[in-house]
Amino acid sequence: MNWLGVLAAIVGPGGAVVLILGALLERVRRENNRDHNRNSELLQSIDRKVDRVTDRMDDHMDWHITKGRE
Repeated sequence: MNWLGVLAAIVGPGGAVVLILGALLERVRRENNRDHNRNSELLQSIDRKVDRVTDRMDDHMDWHITKGRE
C-alpha cells in the first residue's frame, strides 16, 4: 500500500467530518446571534416599561404627598 493512499484514507473522512462540524457550528452561531438580538430587544422593551411604571409610581406618590398638605 502506498503512503498517499493511506493518507487519503485517513484525511478524506476526517476532512468531511471537519467540514460537517464546521457547517453545524456556523449554523448554531447564527441561531445564537439571532436569539441574542431578540432577547436584547425584549430586555430593552421590559426596561422601558419598568421606567414608565416607576415614573407613574413617583407621580402617584407625589400626588399623595401634596394632597396631604392641602
